[in-house]
Amino acid sequence: MSGGTDSSVAAILLMEQGYEVVGITFRFWEEGENLHLQDAVNLAAQLGIEHITYDAREVFREHVVGYFMDEYLAGRTPFPCVKCNNELKWKLILEEADRLGCAKVAMGHYVNIEKIQDHYFVVEGKDPDKDQSFFLWGLSQAQLSRIIFPLGQFHKTQVRAMAAERGYQKVSVKKDSLGACFCSGDYRPFLKKQLKEPDKYIFPGNFIDEDGNLLGRHEGFPLYTVGQRRGLMHLNRKVFVKEILPITNEVILAPLANMYKTEFLIQDVNVVDKNLFTNDYDVICRIRYRKQNTLCRVIFLENGMAKVELTEPLESIAPGQTAVFYRDGRILGGGFIE
Repeated sequence: MSGGTDSSVAAILLMEQGYEVVGITFRFWEEGENLHLQDAVNLAAQLGIEHITYDAREVFREHVVGYFMDEYLAGRTPFPCVKCNNELKWKLILEEADRLGCAKVAMGHYVNIEKIQDHYFVVEGKDPDKDQSFFLWGLSQAQLSRIIFPLGQFHKTQVRAMAAERGYQKVSVKKDSLGACFCSGDYRPFLKKQLKEPDKYIFPGNFIDEDGNLLGRHEGFPLYTVGQRRGLMHLNRKVFVKEILPITNEVILAPLANMYKTEFLIQDVNVVDKNLFTNDYDVICRIRYRKQNTLCRVIFLENGMAKVELTEPLESIAPGQTAVFYRDGRILGGGFIE
């Protein structure tokens, strides 16, 4: 229970369906007073259910914020929400469920779960504007067997209406949270603030073209991401960040036409079943949350890696981001772009 609309309505619906519900709020990152925590505590009291507060701030800083900073300092573009889902949030909530003797766990995500024969699949939510399946490709079959998503069959407008109809007016009008919970805006000030000696890691270097020719000076490679167009030097043509070279502190700029690729590698691959993939280009690859659905095939390699071959070139494929594979709205798996 985050204290927001979605998790609150999820708890309400589960109670109406006859479940014995325990609410848990994780303290992952806080600056100032945590009003969301108090809202969750208050709602649990209104519902008459047990509520637990779990202080995970130290482990969150180590595993998620630390990863976030390390990726930028390695010239990559991190995806902290997926990292948190894959390695922290679901692990902690299932451990707590085991401690409490809870058979199932639930969150207010706009996704569904289907079981087909012996396989569990994360399935796109009914509301295309709120679907969160893209973030959950790292869940294991054991985890999926215990998860319930009460909101998967609803649109956000319906969820707000359900809260209002049941007398929870404050819940029904809460604003949605956007971006990473610890860094919702520009990452650069956050990165500089968190580094003890920012000048040791972030210092001027060269913008170069694809042939290594000097174009100008930049402020430090961690402040740039693949695909970036704004905030670069002024040239008489549009250029984008094509590649980041941490060892030499160089940033390669290129025209849009040179930003496209038809294949790339992924690591830390997690799939429902490798046998669901064929040599045909019959799987949808998505490298961004809301766009670029492209047919592909996936060739599995050693050491948890795979090669993705696309039917159409995609631009700005950024190392550190994720590739997620769908068929008929069901997630077959995903991995981090290498």
